[in-house]
Amino acid sequence: MIYRHPNPEIRSFLTSAEISRYRVERFTAPGGDALETQLKTLGTIGAYVVRELLAIPGVREVEIKPRELRIKKETSVTWDLIEPKILHALNTAFRRKEIRLV
Repeated sequence: MIYRHPNPEIRSFLTSAEISRYRVERFTAPGGDALETQLKTLGTIGAYVVRELLAIPGVREVEIKPRELRIKKETSVTWDLIEPKILHALNTAFRRKEIRLV
C-alpha cells in the first residue's frame, strides 16, 4: 500500500511482511562507510532495500521501519519516474526473503 503524505515530496510504502528488525533508521544519499556500518543493523533484506533505494536518482532520504519505507525525493524528480523503481526494489527484496525461508 502506498500512502501519499500532505508533503508531495514524501511517500510511505507499507508492507505486510517485515523488511527490517524492530527499529527506525534514517538514511540519506550519498552514504559512504558510515552507511555500510548502519546498514548492518537492518539485516540482509532491509540493507538490500535501502542500498537499492538510495541508488535511485532522485531519492534523497529513506526511513525504514519493520513494515514501512518512507521515501523523501528531490523536488526536481517526479514520482512517476521513481515509484516503479521503488516497487521493483521492494518486490525483489520480498522474493529474496521467500527464497531464504524455503
